[in-house]
Amino acid sequence: MLSEPLSEMYTKRFGALGTYVDLACSKCDESESILDRLLDLLEQLDEAASCYRADSEVRVLYERSLLGGEESVFEVSDVLWDLLISAQEAVQVTRGLVDIGCGGLFWEDYDIAGEELVQIDGEVDLIPSERAVRIRRGTLIDLGSVGKAYWAQRCASSLAVEFGCDILVGLGGDIYAKCDQGTKFPVAVPMDGRSVYEPGDEIVELSSMAIATSARRTREHRYSALGKATHIFDPRTLQPAISGAQVATVMGRVASVCNSLSLMSVVDLELAKDAIFTLGYMARLVTETKIEYVGGFEDEVLSQ
Repeated sequence: MLSEPLSEMYTKRFGALGTYVDLACSKCDESESILDRLLDLLEQLDEAASCYRADSEVRVLYERSLLGGEESVFEVSDVLWDLLISAQEAVQVTRGLVDIGCGGLFWEDYDIAGEELVQIDGEVDLIPSERAVRIRRGTLIDLGSVGKAYWAQRCASSLAVEFGCDILVGLGGDIYAKCDQGTKFPVAVPMDGRSVYEPGDEIVELSSMAIATSARRTREHRYSALGKATHIFDPRTLQPAISGAQVATVMGRVASVCNSLSLMSVVDLELAKDAIFTLGYMARLVTETKIEYVGGFEDEVLSQ
């Protein structure tokens, strides 16, 4: 989130898509038009990828898959296709440790007080020649925060071109700033994964860069019979991840990659550190006993 209000810029935080949205722009005289356009873009994401609304594209595909055989092939919209490509890249970047299929492990009891976790044998294959997906019967595509990270960058980039100003868009813990005019947006990165700035938090500046934070505590949900359960799963074991960071913040060029690497860090810390370094990204990784910096992240910190 922005470290503090900037007097020379328009800034706004509001709720949407089941999370909070941050908008900052360097052209205050067109701020209302920029906000309206951002709301239109967020609606496009919701229509394509929301697991919560019955008329979203992913929910309709799920319902249609129930009527077919073991596997079904469906053409998808341009928006959903682009989101699926970003999710496929997340799988590749994280060596399979971030996988959109993991949402299916949790889904049937995700938004209610369920009494048990339900494992679903789901699979999603992309068919580029047809701009289509092949999914197993009963599979609900759950793009999660990877899709939101991709969309934050897409929104910021398109708004910056359309309105000719520097733009920052954040969807939850995933933020991208498009700054062709050289603006540097100060962004706070709390050690505990909070979404509200407090004095003393580390601050970095974003200028045509992305930053993403994943925190284990924000991915816990209360269940009547389970107490606390996490939806950070290790695809290798289909069990909750136990060898990752408590809070992982990753900074770099591509928002969806930052998101993927931060999620990977919460699943398997050592593998994530290697991937972050190899890809040339930067990270701050907080465990129960120490704080580690990777790729020069500490050099980007303005204050503590």
